[in-house]
Amino acid sequence: MQICKINQDRLRDALELVWEVFEKYEAPDYEEMGIATFRHFIEYHNMVEKVHQGEMKFWGCYLNNYLVGVIALRTGQHISLLFVRDKFHHLGVARKLINVAVDAVAMENPQIRAVTVNSSPYAVGFYKKLGFVPLGPEQRADGIRFTAMRLVI
Repeated sequence: MQICKINQDRLRDALELVWEVFEKYEAPDYEEMGIATFRHFIEYHNMVEKVHQGEMKFWGCYLNNYLVGVIALRTGQHISLLFVRDKFHHLGVARKLINVAVDAVAMENPQIRAVTVNSSPYAVGFYKKLGFVPLGPEQRADGIRFTAMRLVI
């Protein structure tokens, strides 16, 4: 497996992977408004602008040039997207992607001492295993259910 930055040429593939995994594992926990909010958030024209402005950074995990996982950081230290194709769950892909993102945060700005995520209900246990701590109870915003979490680095 190889992890590398995702540029504009591969962004569409990354967003398609995100939607595919979201539909299967996340959407069942969301109401229609939340699904629509998420779909709008990951639209290519929205994301490509955020990437150009430096607001979002994407990395992908590839196996023989096949994209198996994606992570995106927003505003420097917030994990905004983390999705792995279902055939590759429990193989360490998400953990490797998080390690790359955390390393990037530490290298780009050593003063940052924590990485944050708004975890879906599906992923809270996974993040806890990696050392993330919930910052409060589950919340809802625009139909999206999440638990704000933080990992001290």
